[in-house]
Amino acid sequence: MPRKPDPTLKPAIVSKVAQHLQDTRLEDVSVRSLGRVLGTSAYPIVYHFGSRDALIAAVVEHLADAPAGHTLDPESDEDGLAAYLVAVFGGLDDPERALAARLTFELGSVESLCGRDRERSVHRAAMDAVAAWCRAHDRCDAEAARTAQGAVLTARGIQWGAVVDPDRTDADAALRTLAAGLVAHTAFATT
Repeated sequence: MPRKPDPTLKPAIVSKVAQHLQDTRLEDVSVRSLGRVLGTSAYPIVYHFGSRDALIAAVVEHLADAPAGHTLDPESDEDGLAAYLVAVFGGLDDPERALAARLTFELGSVESLCGRDRERSVHRAAMDAVAAWCRAHDRCDAEAARTAQGAVLTARGIQWGAVVDPDRTDADAALRTLAAGLVAHTAFATT
């Protein structure tokens, strides 16, 4: 009779690999190297995840759980918009959030080559949320879509700046300034 798999092993692997990726380039990660990090063979990784890519995807899912649950109420004010932008694109002083941002850029840049669309879906969901906020604040559909695209691309740029130059980038403050600019732009357009 085969052994029953330990249900705590898979989350433990994900957690340990997330720690390892804090100071390891994604391109330097293989199933064998991860096995060495875990103090085992490659077998548990292959058994639980099937491949290196599936394990990395599980790490991204693990790291992305917190921001993914945050929604933007279209009727919210500047504070609500700022809180949303910081929740989705900021908080990079937390090592796990910084790793999630780094992996988002690393994986998102090549996912279309692999037939995946996770990062694109997350990106478009953020644009849809900001567009709904703009429409609720008296923007027409076309202007809301343009404004949302610009805001999300700016937020991504802020996030990227914090990933590549963390000592000189206060992402949360920049995201709050972005929210203030969106509110001012919307108020200007409706007066």
